[in-house]
Amino acid sequence: MRIAFDARSLASPVMRGWDRYTTGLVRALVDLGVEVSLLHRDAHPLHPTHVADLDCEVVGLPDRGGLWWEQVTVPRTLRARGFDLYHAPAEHGVPLHATRPRVLTIHSATVHSYVDLVRRGVLQGPVQAYLGKDAKGGWSATGLYWRLQVRAADHILTPSRFCRAEVVNLLGVPEDHVTATPLAVHRQFLRQPSPPSVRERVLEELGVRSPYLLYVGGYEPHKNVPGVLRVFATVQQQRPDLTIVLVGSKSVPGDLPACAQSLGLSEGDDVVFLLDLGTRLTDLYDGAAAFLTLSWRESFCLPALEAMTRGLPVVCSSWGAGPEVAGDAGMLMDPRDEGAAAAAVLHVLSTERRNELRDRVRQRAAMFSWTKTAQQTLRVYNRLVGK
Repeated sequence: MRIAFDARSLASPVMRGWDRYTTGLVRALVDLGVEVSLLHRDAHPLHPTHVADLDCEVVGLPDRGGLWWEQVTVPRTLRARGFDLYHAPAEHGVPLHATRPRVLTIHSATVHSYVDLVRRGVLQGPVQAYLGKDAKGGWSATGLYWRLQVRAADHILTPSRFCRAEVVNLLGVPEDHVTATPLAVHRQFLRQPSPPSVRERVLEELGVRSPYLLYVGGYEPHKNVPGVLRVFATVQQQRPDLTIVLVGSKSVPGDLPACAQSLGLSEGDDVVFLLDLGTRLTDLYDGAAAFLTLSWRESFCLPALEAMTRGLPVVCSSWGAGPEVAGDAGMLMDPRDEGAAAAAVLHVLSTERRNELRDRVRQRAAMFSWTKTAQQTLRVYNRLVGK
C-alpha cells in the first residue's frame, strides 16, 4: 500500500503534538510494510532531524501558496503517482476533490467543545475566557473552508473516544466515518534515564531547583494554568521546599507571571516558566516529584502519558480524555475542585509506596504504543481502498 502524508508541519524546528503523532505513526506504518511518502511545499523543506530515521520518501511539491498546494498540487500528485490514499494528520490539508480516499486526523474540536460547555452551563462564560482569540474561529478553527475539508474527508481519525464523540456530536460527522486511534509517546521518552550528573546539569541550565512539580502542556487559556498555579500555592503551604516548573510553547502570556505574583509566588524561585524544550524535556520529567495538569478538557493529554512513561505520579483532570489515558493509575480530579487537587498532590508526594506507584503508572503507559496505533490506522486504510 502506498500512502501520501501531508507533512508540512514537520518543517518547524519545534515538534508539536501532531508532529509527534505524524512521525510516530509513519515510523510504525513503515515497520508494518506500508510505503509512505511525506509531501511538503518546495519552499518549506522538512526539518532534517524530524525525518532522518523514518525510512520513507520525502517529496517537495511546487509551491504557489498553501491553498494552491492543497487543492491543486496534491490532487494532481495523488493521481499522477498512483498513491492508494492520502492522510492529512494535522487537522487540515484535505483536498476537496480527489480521486483517492482522504483521511483526516482531528486532534481536538476545541472551539466547538468550549462553546458547548458554556452553552450547557458546565463552565461559566464567556467562551473567550477559555479560548482567547481562538473563540472567534476563523480559517483553520471553525471557518467554512475547514468545515468543507471535514465533510470532504472519507474518514476521520481521533486520538480518543472522547474526541470521537465530540466529532460526531458537535461536528455532525456520521459515527461510521470516525475511528479513535489512541496516541503513544515519542521514542525519546522510551530511552534510559540520563546519568544523574547529566540531568543535574540540564536542570541547572534551565534554572530548575529540586524538588519540583511539573506541568507540561501549553499556556493557552483553556489549559487552566492559573488553576495549576493556585493548586501549587496551596501545596506549598505544606511543602515550602517545593517549586513548580511549567513548560509551554511560543511565549509565556503576561497574565501568568502576574497570577503567580498575586499568589505570593516568586518567578525564578517558586515558579519557572519554560518554552520549547525538545530533548531536554525527558530529563525534566525524570527529575520531577510529580506531574500536575488541570485542563478544562483534553482530547488526549499526551504530556500525562509522557510523564507516566517516565514513572511520574500523575494528578490530572477527570474531564475529557484524562480517564482514558491515566485510568486507575493516575489521580483524576474535577478541575474546578482545586482543594481536592492540592490534597491529591500532597498525597502522591507523601506516599510511602512510591515504587509501587511508579510501577503502576509505567504499566498503564505501556498499554499505548505506535504499533497498536498503526495497526488500527491500517485497518481503516484497508477498508477505504478495498483491500
